Amino acid sequence: MHEFSLRKTEKRKDGFMRDKQGDKALFRIQINGITGDENQYHFDIDNQLFEQYPEEEIKQAKASAEVVLFKRPNVTEMDISIKGFVALTCDRCLSEFNYNFELSETAILKEAGKNQDNEINIIIFEPEKGEIELDQYFYDMIMTALPIQRVHEDEEDCDQDMIERIEENKKKGGDIDPRWNGLKDLI
Repeated sequence: MHEFSLRKTEKRKDGFMRDKQGDKALFRIQINGITGDENQYHFDIDNQLFEQYPEEEIKQAKASAEVVLFKRPNVTEMDISIKGFVALTCDRCLSEFNYNFELSETAILKEAGKNQDNEINIIIFEPEKGEIELDQYFYDMIMTALPIQRVHEDEEDCDQDMIERIEENKKKGGDIDPRWNGLKDLI
């Protein structure tokens, strides 16, 4: 297994390439010259991946990705497993909490220009570059695994001061613009 951390490195003998400062991609695998049927890679994912997408609310993350590349005569497949956590903001109390996840997918590698489909689980790479960049794929896997409603699993873990304020506002009621009455049922 190839194991590397998220620090600037250069192309290695084992075919793995990690980003040097100034390059865009953080996670790369050198495809050209891979020998053997099965090649394993380990990547440490942290905040740097999400800093590439400043509009996202995820500012803290820690995960590890295991990639197994199966090179066969007619097709190249990758099994990708990611396990870790991201820090999210609770929709109920607005405090931060860690959301743990464990994901796995299989993807097929295709050369650019050959049957340009936008199919799910197909990673397109340019053969002249000789490498695949996994940043976007890792990001998409993690983001689609996040729940739509992001709340603490147990309301007891929420910021109790905020919960009390919400309850007080529910009891007060008061004069509410009738256009907003339907929103009371959401809480």
